[in-house]
Amino acid sequence: MKASHRLGSVKAIQRHLLSWVVALCLTGGILIPYTTQAASSEAEVPFTKALADARQVANMNNGWKVYVGRGESMLPQIGHNALLLVARADFDQLTEGMLVIYRDQAGDLVSHRLIGRTSKGWIAKGINNYREDPGMVTRDNLQGIVFGQMSYQAGTDNLAAMAIAQRPAVAYAKSY
Repeated sequence: MKASHRLGSVKAIQRHLLSWVVALCLTGGILIPYTTQAASSEAEVPFTKALADARQVANMNNGWKVYVGRGESMLPQIGHNALLLVARADFDQLTEGMLVIYRDQAGDLVSHRLIGRTSKGWIAKGINNYREDPGMVTRDNLQGIVFGQMSYQAGTDNLAAMAIAQRPAVAYAKSY
């Protein structure tokens, strides 16, 4: 792919995502782009409100999903009280540094950063992990790219609230 074509594609994706960022801000949610640090766990939005806002934004575009972030390997970028906004992604448009969600060899959904490409797929790693993930990110296991995060109030993540809200899938920031 020519560099100018790739740059045009990236700019088109950025413009598209910017329009959705504006929509999210209008819903009253707290958006944190994946390139910045996560908000503190002291956000004053209850889990059910943050989840409803995240789902409202995700429902505006086909292929967008909401995941609950868990684990410590991506701190401080993915906080303990995180709802991840994930867009479907074309495997060929992935670039180093992107934060992705993929299904690992154990069948778990994992949220880690891409650090390099090989002929077999992408190498991923958690920010706080000492080593790379044991498996690769491939066309078959890629779930999407994380483009935003909404935080919710600590202590509202109880099983009753999550069951009522039809809890989304959990994407683990696994330690290897």
